[in-house]
Amino acid sequence: MIGIPTDLPHTVATVTTPVDLDYLSGGGQSRADVLEYRLDNLCPTAAEDSAALDQVLSLAQSLRDQQPALLTARDPAEGGVGDLSLDQRLSIYQAIMASSDLIDIEVANLAVAQARLDFADFSGQLVGSFHDFSGFPGIVKLRDRVDAAYAAGADIAKLAVVVETFGQLYELTDLVLEHRSAGRAISAMGMGPLGQLSRLVLAKAGSCLNYGYLQTENAPGQWPANQLRDLISSI
Repeated sequence: MIGIPTDLPHTVATVTTPVDLDYLSGGGQSRADVLEYRLDNLCPTAAEDSAALDQVLSLAQSLRDQQPALLTARDPAEGGVGDLSLDQRLSIYQAIMASSDLIDIEVANLAVAQARLDFADFSGQLVGSFHDFSGFPGIVKLRDRVDAAYAAGADIAKLAVVVETFGQLYELTDLVLEHRSAGRAISAMGMGPLGQLSRLVLAKAGSCLNYGYLQTENAPGQWPANQLRDLISSI
């Protein structure tokens, strides 16, 4: 299987704008361990405009030897851009599988994706994700989302929620520690007031994918990816 070793904390740089693509295409560097190409940002009509998708895939393919490619077409209900329908997003996922080291599909859509996609060309890791930009949904719901991710075949369960209090951060940290001690791969991060602090704490607790941005922040509480990598290494 291609992908990443999940016993280590990896920094992910989100690639979200044409400026990011130009930067990387022109030889610009990121020291992040993984590059996440947000296809809903980069080619929001990719189902109709194959040229835009082909441009992203060509770049991702050329850089994969140095930095694995995490490819994501986010559901608008969980922060996606472009209002891509589920059918459009599934079409994108089918097209990108052979060029992916990891793909990210929301837990809410994993069962449909498993039923409708042909994973024969995909030998990477499947990330089952849950996002709540409005608040902290409670530890019971977060436990349920993580369990549902694994049950639906995800290799890595991912949580991104607003963290406003230290109590919420402690609960999220305990959840990460619990699954890591059981040998399961999990990624977790906070957004909002304690977002930046949470990304350091959770990385040290065992979160295997820790998200920063390449050049443009796309979630509240993100670090620049290079700075995040340095901070995680230093603590």
